[in-house]
Amino acid sequence: SQAMAVDTPTVVGSVNSIILEAIKNHASYIHIEPMADRLQVRFREDGVLTHFKDYPREIIPALTSRIKILCQADITEKRRHQGGRIMFDYDEGQLDLRVSFFVTIHGEKIVFRLLNRKQELFDLQSIGLSPRMLTRFLEDAVYQPSGVVLVTGPTGSGKTSIIYSCIHSLKSPQVSIVTAEEPVEYVIEGISQCSIDPKIDLTFEETLRHIVRQDPDVIVIGEIRDTYSAEVAVQAALTGHKVLSTFHTEDSIGGLIRLLNMDIAPFLVSSTVVSVLAQRLLRRICPHCAVDTKPTPMQLQRLRCSHNDLVGANFKKGRGCKMCKQSGYKGRLGVFELLVLDERVRTAILEQKTSF
Repeated sequence: SQAMAVDTPTVVGSVNSIILEAIKNHASYIHIEPMADRLQVRFREDGVLTHFKDYPREIIPALTSRIKILCQADITEKRRHQGGRIMFDYDEGQLDLRVSFFVTIHGEKIVFRLLNRKQELFDLQSIGLSPRMLTRFLEDAVYQPSGVVLVTGPTGSGKTSIIYSCIHSLKSPQVSIVTAEEPVEYVIEGISQCSIDPKIDLTFEETLRHIVRQDPDVIVIGEIRDTYSAEVAVQAALTGHKVLSTFHTEDSIGGLIRLLNMDIAPFLVSSTVVSVLAQRLLRRICPHCAVDTKPTPMQLQRLRCSHNDLVGANFKKGRGCKMCKQSGYKGRLGVFELLVLDERVRTAILEQKTSF
């Protein structure tokens, strides 16, 4: 009865306006969380959660039901976690949203992940790799005819974007590229992309088993998540395929250690992995309100630097303005660590040396 008190048009309008605002703010996630006294909505923008709006508690049941209807989740189930997806149509096109319902003591917390907002593919040239690193990455890794190329980093660090940029630069009428992704985030013309869907038993294992029979030149595995996918990647590379994949590790060496910990034999790792690129996204200082600044002693200590190490370096700080919503930051920038496996690294893997 409480849900009935909130009229449907208002709820439909509220859900739409939350999603549209998130798109406008280039958010990557929307958090809709029930609290004891209200419903709080936050957006993750440039990697940081920011408060968007509060709604009265009364709206929760109707709002939750509306979102469940949109993503075809079970409306009657309120005690178990659920997931779904929404294809949201708006003026500038269509947006793919992943939705997760998580049962909390105050009701269901709903998190949306916004995918392929602009369908924009980054050109590898402009993604932020320094010129020397870019040349090395392309020649010693991406353009190598076979072997495994791994991109590592924490969630939301742009790993997928880099992989897509690599696909983009490898794509040609002479090359067959097949992907197994969960889910496909960007649709690219001229390559065969498969969206994993465990609901209909279209699993990672099943897909990977079939991929190798598709006569591919390049295989893209969305993420190496277990020993099975790691083995497939390595075996495919051994048989002369080029394999691109992502991994959650702290740094480039960590990617190799993780493979070894997944019980992939050291000689296989050393003979198949050609390169590991580790990356992070840093917030970029807002160009509209940047002012010169000097690092504090505390910052120097954290950088493990002395004043003399930084002679001639210019430090800037965003004061905060309307353009960056007073945060001092606008947009993000990739930072990278590139490991290309040369003889020394290969030998170290075979001899199972430590990462130091």
